[in-house]
Amino acid sequence: MARLLFGTVLVAVLSVPLVAMSCNEASAQERATCSQARAHCGTQRVCQRRYEACMETGCWTVTLVRRCGYEKR
Repeated sequence: MARLLFGTVLVAVLSVPLVAMSCNEASAQERATCSQARAHCGTQRVCQRRYEACMETGCWTVTLVRRCGYEKR
């Protein structure tokens, strides 16, 4: 029983720095822009509509998935 408790505590202590590094790396990345999202989308008319909505709201929406935080440029 003591081994199980010690193992659980050890795993928890060692995983905390890894989680912290992942959060820092994500915040250090440059934010995507609406123009970049449109370039990845393609040349369809729906991509232009999504781009215009992104420029207004900062969110890129595809069906039920909505990603926000895009820079409006």
